[in-house]
Amino acid sequence: MESPELTRKGHFPALPHLWAPLLILAAGLMVTGVTALALENQARSLAEEVYHRHHNTLVAQLSGYAELPPTITDEPVPEEPVNDSASVGFWLSGVFKNSVPGMLNLRIDTLERHTKTPLFQTIHTANPDPSRSLRTEISIGEHRWLLTTLPDARFLERPAQQSFRFVWLAGLAMTLLATVIVVLLCLRLRRWQTHFRTAEREREDYRQQLNNIQVEKAILRQALNDSEQRSRDLVALSGATICELDEAATTGYISPQVADLLQKAPADLSGLPFEELVVPDYLDNFHRTLQAARQEQQIQRIDLKLLDANGQRVPVTVRVLALRDTLHGFSGYRLSLQPGTQMTQ
Repeated sequence: MESPELTRKGHFPALPHLWAPLLILAAGLMVTGVTALALENQARSLAEEVYHRHHNTLVAQLSGYAELPPTITDEPVPEEPVNDSASVGFWLSGVFKNSVPGMLNLRIDTLERHTKTPLFQTIHTANPDPSRSLRTEISIGEHRWLLTTLPDARFLERPAQQSFRFVWLAGLAMTLLATVIVVLLCLRLRRWQTHFRTAEREREDYRQQLNNIQVEKAILRQALNDSEQRSRDLVALSGATICELDEAATTGYISPQVADLLQKAPADLSGLPFEELVVPDYLDNFHRTLQAARQEQQIQRIDLKLLDANGQRVPVTVRVLALRDTLHGFSGYRLSLQPGTQMTQ
């Protein structure tokens, strides 16, 4: 099934980069064809050159004689030149014994008289090519001969055909191998592009979600700031001092109103056990109130006297709430301190 992303504008409908293996295939076939033709012509030229050299070797072998040798018989007779055709043929067979290549037919005719009967002839191939025959006139003494060679038809064409077929087979195999490799690489590239486009879409979705989360976070932060500011305003309007204690009743946060209540800065009270601010006579009641708030999970109220910066006793009304969260359970206390009426000791 075709992916919609692959059929969009700018992508091939079936296989992307299909032009790459087709280009490799076309280029490989073209180069193979040109190379095969070139090597075929070269092999044919080399075969013709070998044929010409064989012909020239036979010509040089016969041209090395300046005169015909005398007739050799069993009886002593005066040396006379060899003139009859049978003797000449016998002599020529000795001259060219084992020297005529097997891919040539050799024929030697006399030019002194008109006759179709050759002086000497060797037939090594049954399929000579008359169109490529070579003829050379040779003079030995007063005799003029015509040396003719006819090559085997397959001698000149077989190397060319073999070279042509070999190059085509090798080139075709290499081209197909390269095409298959390129097709596999294109398929892998297609998968990578598909994964990349999928990752891009997911990244855009995540980015959009992140932007939405950032907007929601900004809205929540603004709402939290507004809520904190509202809480601070309400605390300031109520005149109460808000204090938070940990599990050991050590002071953590305390609102700035404590400066008006006890003439102490909030920074001086941070990390200080709250019981050090309580007049010793009220410590037991304070501890019982903390324990009741923790056990009953309700706001507990108590009237205490706290020590200010000058050591004076300040009457306050304390409301205590035990704090709990779902992860750690009990986590401390939150206190509200309001100036109280003058109490008798």
